[in-house]
Amino acid sequence: MWFFMILSYIMVALAGIGLALVGLNHYINIWPTTHITLDLLVSIIFIATQTLVMFFFVGTGVNIKEYTQAHPEIGDKFYKGVLGIKRKLYPPTMMVTLLFMATVILDGAYFLNKVSEWWFHILYWLTLYYYIKATLAQHKAFIGSTNIVLAMTGADRK
Repeated sequence: MWFFMILSYIMVALAGIGLALVGLNHYINIWPTTHITLDLLVSIIFIATQTLVMFFFVGTGVNIKEYTQAHPEIGDKFYKGVLGIKRKLYPPTMMVTLLFMATVILDGAYFLNKVSEWWFHILYWLTLYYYIKATLAQHKAFIGSTNIVLAMTGADRK
């Protein structure tokens, strides 16, 4: 659990750097080759990151459900707690993923002279906003799920 949580934080930071690079590359052309190669590289990292975060919470939810089923005396309050976390986590995470993909597609379409640059500007800044929103939601979700696991297992937090 801890390995995937730490890996998620590292990947979220890399995805944020990649998002910033996509924006910088669009505005000041820092990548030595075409824009599309950077966009594709960052897309792989970004999508892998968001997928890792979502699967972490899917796996945590499954483990908590199995634990509560094996120990019926603790009830289902912990599983309901993790469901509440998922309800807050998934919408911004999915939104930033969709916005990022649209931004990358429109960045490529702009450099192929197929769309107006304004579409990129609008979607890039929306993506940046939702990246921050999703990252904060993910951080709160990590804290919440850790607290649920610690409370469920009776472990002391040190």
